[in-house]
Amino acid sequence: MFKKHIGKTIGLFISQLVLFSEAVAMSDTIDVTQLHGTELYVVVGFYVFQTIVGIYFGNRYDRKTCVKDLIYQLKSKDFATSTFEKIAALVDRDPDSRLTIYLLRTKQNSQPQQKAAFEQLLVEETRKSDIIAKWSNDEYLIIAVENAVKPSTMIERIRRNSPVSFLVGYATYPVEGEQLQQLLQVAKERMYATRTTK
Repeated sequence: MFKKHIGKTIGLFISQLVLFSEAVAMSDTIDVTQLHGTELYVVVGFYVFQTIVGIYFGNRYDRKTCVKDLIYQLKSKDFATSTFEKIAALVDRDPDSRLTIYLLRTKQNSQPQQKAAFEQLLVEETRKSDIIAKWSNDEYLIIAVENAVKPSTMIERIRRNSPVSFLVGYATYPVEGEQLQQLLQVAKERMYATRTTK
């Protein structure tokens, strides 16, 4: 919880530190206890203004950090590979679940801002239990444990809101392969066979 507001906390702390330093510097020339009327309002107004400025810039920092944290939830290729067998073992124990991998490939000429927005969308439209990995520069892998009966609408949601065009292929464990590389091959073949685009 604190991490989400660290910018505002630091901004408030710095503004108070500056105000304290200013108060110490002015204590030799101004007796704050003797201020009345307009002078008191000016001092209080300055205090409030400087506090608001500190919180404002801290809030901007928090918002940027939040977006970065969202994007950094993308896992590495190595992490996805090493985690696959553990997830598959869990699915083997539950007859009501299935494991589906989705391979998404974006257009090579996509702008960096579009790529960042697409990566953020992947995180937003998947569950915390899903593994989203950057497989290569233009490819993304999603490992999702899904209900064996109810079809997933995840790809439709991503396609509807995606800022870039992409191809998608999928494969289901263990029906279409028991190893990740086998499933990836099926997903790639399906990706190029259907030529599914946004």
